Amino acid sequence: MSEAIGFEDLRTGVRDVLEAEASSERVHRHYDGDVEVAANLRRIARELGWAALGVPEDHEGLGLGLPGLSVLYEELGRSLAPVSLLPTMIVAEMLAGGGSDAQQARWLPAFASADATAALALDGDARIDDHRVYGRFAFVVDGVDADLFLVRAGEAFLLVPADQQGVTIESLPVVDRTRTLAEITFSGAACEIIAADADALATHAALGIAADSIGGATAILAKTIEYLKVRVQFGKPIGSFQALKHRVANHHLALELARSLFVTAIGAQENGADPHALAALARVTAAETYASIADDAVQLHGGIGFTWEHDCHLYLKRARMNEMLYGNAEVHLDRAAQQLVEQAA
Repeated sequence: MSEAIGFEDLRTGVRDVLEAEASSERVHRHYDGDVEVAANLRRIARELGWAALGVPEDHEGLGLGLPGLSVLYEELGRSLAPVSLLPTMIVAEMLAGGGSDAQQARWLPAFASADATAALALDGDARIDDHRVYGRFAFVVDGVDADLFLVRAGEAFLLVPADQQGVTIESLPVVDRTRTLAEITFSGAACEIIAADADALATHAALGIAADSIGGATAILAKTIEYLKVRVQFGKPIGSFQALKHRVANHHLALELARSLFVTAIGAQENGADPHALAALARVTAAETYASIADDAVQLHGGIGFTWEHDCHLYLKRARMNEMLYGNAEVHLDRAAQQLVEQAA
């Protein structure tokens, strides 16, 4: 079996599970406070070994790397599944590339088996004093239940286990309820330095958000097209109106361009290109395309698009949050420009 066919089999398997376990009805139940929906998804993800995809084989994982993980990220975004793997998989990559033998042995098998999760505390004010960290980080994605934090303190990266004195986790309200946000305060918590690759971290985060955005944009655009086929006005399906055809065609074109750039970025390293600038551009393009499609989907669905019971607001909230996660568009465009200037020098 070729690698490409293997990834398509993975996509089919993940999609089949999510269509049953993260259906629109179940995601709405999660939004309305049913905690069993997310708990059931985490159990299924554990049983199917989804978290093992990004962990090296010598640490009980499958070692598929970003090409395999991108399939998973896209399908999770397509279904709006309230289960997050991106922060944990980023930390797993950092550990595999720059962790000590002891750090790898402690955390990588636990990530592969989904017995532990991780979160990124990157944007805050932290300092280190005698192997202890002090500082506060607001808006840590999926930090509420994390077992380990990868913390940036100046130019250094630290590993900070959550279950110790000196770590305070406060849950924050969030518009996109398929995710959680936390404010993390470190008050002399014990930490270990890790030789994390900042460029690789940013690239993985960017491509993860790009994949999620492409999956979500594809899904809500398909739902919108189906609605345009059945909604009748003046005796005709509104999808037959020329103005709406042009709007949908423009969204299709933008989405295909975003997907093409994403695929190029995923394969950049294997093709001898620098993936960092491409990843940043792919992330900006995909996130902005997702937000544009989700925003217009509300309008194209007419009155029902504004209701709590419809899917439109779920995709729009996820899209808007994707635009802000792990750096906004300005941050990523600056990063891409810097990388391109360095390549040209």
